[in-house]
Amino acid sequence: MRITANIPDDMGRVVKTFADNEKKSVSSVITEAVQSYIVAKRKQESGKKVLDLIGKAHISKAIHKDIENMRLESHDRS
Repeated sequence: MRITANIPDDMGRVVKTFADNEKKSVSSVITEAVQSYIVAKRKQESGKKVLDLIGKAHISKAIHKDIENMRLESHDRS
């Protein structure tokens, strides 16, 4: 897919030089950078969601018994 984006001239020169040094196309360098950015943002958002849950989740007092029952049930199915 073709996408047009405007970036500052100095950043464009950096990207072109980097691509040349890596023996890659400018498109592949930009694609890798965008992929890394999106992955990092998604991890950051997931981390925030986990932090938001702290103190809100409650664990059953019978959790150990519940886990043992699930283990027994899974062995019965085998």
